[in-house]
Amino acid sequence: MFGELTDLKSLRDATNSVDGVIHTAFNHDFSKLKENSEIDRRVIETLGEALAGSQRPLVVSSGTGLVDRSRIHGLVRETDKPVSSALFPRAATEEAAASMLAKGVNIIVVRLSQVHDTEHQGRLAEHIRIAREKGFVAYVGQGENRLSAVHVTDAARLYRLALEKGETGAHYHAVAEEGVPMHAIAAQLAESLSLPVRSISTGGS
Repeated sequence: MFGELTDLKSLRDATNSVDGVIHTAFNHDFSKLKENSEIDRRVIETLGEALAGSQRPLVVSSGTGLVDRSRIHGLVRETDKPVSSALFPRAATEEAAASMLAKGVNIIVVRLSQVHDTEHQGRLAEHIRIAREKGFVAYVGQGENRLSAVHVTDAARLYRLALEKGETGAHYHAVAEEGVPMHAIAAQLAESLSLPVRSISTGGS
């Protein structure tokens, strides 16, 4: 549907004529991350309260980066818990989902990794912009920090399956390429952009 995330009445009214809801909208103005994350919390609560008691599914969008990595070693699992929104505001989504689950809502969470297609590279677009500006492609240290990714059509397929067959309270990770090291990504970008690749420290030297 078209509308504003702050128009909660329209969102509530729209649930009356649907068999389920997939919520993917989010304001990605990161200068207002806390404000936008709290808007998302209210949207999920509004949709959840409207669907409560009906068993109609509500699929909401989170991210694999919201998992509390201080509790784990190795691969991030779908059963891993998120960080607190006090530490990272975007986790308000997960908190709202947990709140609605406790109220009996048939809610399912899709945790997205880096979403891309042949024209849009998500967060990598910013890496490309900076590389062109600086004249080289950079990675930090040994470049062993890793990025997981998924093609947009695969992510869309997961949302459909979550809506049709997902288990209440489940988290599903939208990941196709697991843990691609940043030095490999930088090397590929450097080749594509015809730029040198360089390791930098966290201080930027």
